[in-house]
Amino acid sequence: MRKRLHELAAAGEISGFLLSYLGQNDGALPWRPADLPTRDQVFRYPTGFSAMSDGDCALLSARGERLTRLLLAYYLPDL
Repeated sequence: MRKRLHELAAAGEISGFLLSYLGQNDGALPWRPADLPTRDQVFRYPTGFSAMSDGDCALLSARGERLTRLLLAYYLPDL
């Protein structure tokens, strides 16, 4: 899938793309917002289909949203 995304971008069929990962190394981020849950808080979360607690759901979704917004603002501000 990543190869296809690169091909589409090179062909001008999409404006760009971003792949953000919950396990992204915090030390490799261009900056770290104070409200970004840390990698360590979410990285080892089990991938089973059991019910999540409200707190775990809030941590995972907050990291995903804030990380994606941070990376978009830094790497693809025009997207």
